Amino acid sequence: MHTLKKIRDHQKAFLKKTKARKESLAFFIEGVNIIVNPGVFPPATDTKLLASHIHITPGERILDLTTGSGIFSIIAGLQGATGIAVDINPVAVSNASENIATHRVQIKAIQSDLFTNVPDEQFDQIFANGPFIEGIISDPLDYACYGAKAFLKGLFSGVRKRLKSTGKLLIVMSEWSDLNYFFTTIKSNNLRPTLIAIKDSEDGERRYRLYEIIP
Repeated sequence: MHTLKKIRDHQKAFLKKTKARKESLAFFIEGVNIIVNPGVFPPATDTKLLASHIHITPGERILDLTTGSGIFSIIAGLQGATGIAVDINPVAVSNASENIATHRVQIKAIQSDLFTNVPDEQFDQIFANGPFIEGIISDPLDYACYGAKAFLKGLFSGVRKRLKSTGKLLIVMSEWSDLNYFFTTIKSNNLRPTLIAIKDSEDGERRYRLYEIIP
């Protein structure tokens, strides 16, 4: 594994490249084709990890809090879920809406900072793949990488209210995240985490963990 500094430098470079991208990209994840437009963070190893563990009972309601191009919502929708896809980046919301319409699933994409604009209801499953580190936010794309502590604080303080008693949250964390803050914030909100999967990046330099969080 790379040192923390090298990983942070990699994230910074990847974000810079993403901001400079002018063309749309096509991805195929878990049998689903999506288009990722300029101004939207593209799927990576962490995305694929969470996507591979989405299992829906038809009729379940889902809340996809970091939808990006909409891949989690589409996978869930194709398995029979309905629900809401959220992103703080308005360009991502538009992109997700396009991909959702292409696949004709019953998911509505809205712009929101976590739960802020989400209608008052409880969900069977919530998906989250937020930022892993801290940094300066000057563009909507920066939220994909920076602001981890604020994201986790807002997420875990609202999860219990938004999950059904039998519901669960699936969230990806990286091994270079502040995992102490992650677990402390979970505990302070009386939630229970279980590690369910680990996946390394293709170059073997970065490792991601998928957790299931329940009330």
